[in-house]
Amino acid sequence: MAGHGPSPGGHGAHPIHIHPARPFYRFAATGLGAAMWFFLFYRARHDMPVLLGWRHPWEH
Repeated sequence: MAGHGPSPGGHGAHPIHIHPARPFYRFAATGLGAAMWFFLFYRARHDMPVLLGWRHPWEH
């Protein structure tokens, strides 16, 4: 079809090579993502009844 097929090395003929992330950055990204979800669910636990109309904001 439009391409020349994969090269003998098995990586294809793409000119861009993306290096894998270092373990520190993977660990930091996992930690920041976990902190984000913790904060999101923490705020949802406190604010969801107000957003759904079950409580008034001044009843906290």
